[in-house]
Amino acid sequence: MATSPDPADDGWSSSSSAGPAAEPGSSRPDNTFAPAGFTAAGHATGDSGPGPRTTDRRTLRKQVASFALWDGGMSAFSSVILTFVFATYVASAVAAEGAVGDEAIKAAQDHGSQVLTTWQSVGAVAVALLAPLLGNLADSGGGRNALLRITTLGTVAVIALMPLVALDSDFLTLGAILIALAVVFSELAGVFVNSVLPEISTPANRGRVSGTAWAVGYWGSIVCLALVLVLFVMPGTGLLGITGDDGWNLRAIPIFVAIWILVGTLPLMIWAPRHRARTPGASWNPVQGYVSIVKHVRRALHEEPVMLMYLVASAVYRDGLGAVFSIAGVLAANAYGFSTVEVIIFGIAANLVAGFGVFIGGRIDDRVGPRPVIIGGCVGIIVLGLVVLVFGSTAVFWVAGLAICLFVGPVQSASRNLLTRLSRPGRETENFGLYATTGRALGFLGTAAFALTVWISGDTRTGILGIVLVMALGLAAFFPIPLGAAGRAVKADGAPASAG
Repeated sequence: MATSPDPADDGWSSSSSAGPAAEPGSSRPDNTFAPAGFTAAGHATGDSGPGPRTTDRRTLRKQVASFALWDGGMSAFSSVILTFVFATYVASAVAAEGAVGDEAIKAAQDHGSQVLTTWQSVGAVAVALLAPLLGNLADSGGGRNALLRITTLGTVAVIALMPLVALDSDFLTLGAILIALAVVFSELAGVFVNSVLPEISTPANRGRVSGTAWAVGYWGSIVCLALVLVLFVMPGTGLLGITGDDGWNLRAIPIFVAIWILVGTLPLMIWAPRHRARTPGASWNPVQGYVSIVKHVRRALHEEPVMLMYLVASAVYRDGLGAVFSIAGVLAANAYGFSTVEVIIFGIAANLVAGFGVFIGGRIDDRVGPRPVIIGGCVGIIVLGLVVLVFGSTAVFWVAGLAICLFVGPVQSASRNLLTRLSRPGRETENFGLYATTGRALGFLGTAAFALTVWISGDTRTGILGIVLVMALGLAAFFPIPLGAAGRAVKADGAPASAG
């Protein structure tokens, strides 16, 4: 596993570590509506936005390492629970228990998938409504770290309840509800964690810090999936010797995952930098919060139109990115005949490649800026997706599919970095709440396009075309956005690295 980046290198100087920069516009008339570190015209000012909260290098290293470890811990939820193991157990084994005959089993599994996705849609609505509201609360009252702990521990608690889902079709709805609830808690926790990034980095090294955290997340998934495979799934009952009676070999996995997440996320819950309140002492209630958000969006239409355009465009291509991993197991099993063990091995390989890609991509981000990384990554995914579509062999799926994973992480990491550059100081958490909301509002595109393509063609393999089209749509929306210096690299002194 890679070491976390040293915050004393690549962009930290005594001036940039001195604390938060002045609000844009405090000394420059043309900065009134500019994001942190940039003028309204998109030129770098040398300010670092919120910047590191401390000048102590040891504390900064600890915070950066904790930030990366959080991704390494929480990634076990998406890889083990949501994608490759437990959700499959609920939608397939639990749903079909007691069914007799191939047709009855298929019908029961289709019903299981419908129940699972329906409850996840309910969860998506909850995230869309709560993410900006809680982001507004975190920024207004300074309670970001408390909310981070509550939502992270909420994720752990819900996952720890999943062994209650017995191998009985009567437990299908319970399993779907628990998975959806865990999604809500984890998505909300991600909003608060993302807002930590600008407080432990500068514009010059933010891509490296973000990319390393994403890489640790992917590599955490690899280790966790490998341990699940060896301890619970193979050979036979796994090394722990837990039998498959009543599904206990799979039902025990969430306990392991809950412990994994708790251990990985605990350091950041302890050492997250203090988040200053935007309006300390002011009263707050949900109605006021939503009113404030509406005012913020209306004001942003005039003052921050670039950020709003970016939120919409990125929501489209980010949904395509999410679909790449969410349907990878289904595509491997249904279109290429992978067994459960082969799907898990493919998942391990995919995360290994993705971790390497995002680790390198974060450094490229710092050298050339987030815009070229996002464009190049989207183009790579589109081209390789077409290769998978045209050449239907299993070997091509392995090679091109893993190559796609090489680009997914860098685009995700660069997208997070870019939003921190476009956010005004004191608005980071709220903007990441809107980031989550726009993502959820358009979160049906990738899976819907996949399903529609399969329905039209009658072939699961062609579903990749739907994802390719969503990625192309997102890229077309992103390409013309006038990001200015926010999309380019920044030197350690805050000056633009290039004019291109």
